[in-house]
Amino acid sequence: MLKVIAAVRTVFLVFVIGSAVRAMPFWTSVARTFDEQYARCSNSLDLLIRAVWIAIGWIALETLAGWWIAVRRRPAPRLSDSDVRPPPA
Repeated sequence: MLKVIAAVRTVFLVFVIGSAVRAMPFWTSVARTFDEQYARCSNSLDLLIRAVWIAIGWIALETLAGWWIAVRRRPAPRLSDSDVRPPPA
């Protein structure tokens, strides 16, 4: 189960990093006017806000799952007949 959670965390991390990189205007030309610059900034900010809220939701889910795993009761191990020894005399 822990390996599955680790794999899902990795996929989520790649998704959030991809969303953040997509929002950054690294590979675009320089904006020529203020209106064009504002439009690019507005679009980038919208994508970044969405990525941040997805990350916050994931962190909340991880926290709840961690607490659930930490506080749940584990069943007592069952002993077979061969594990039970007679008391010493």
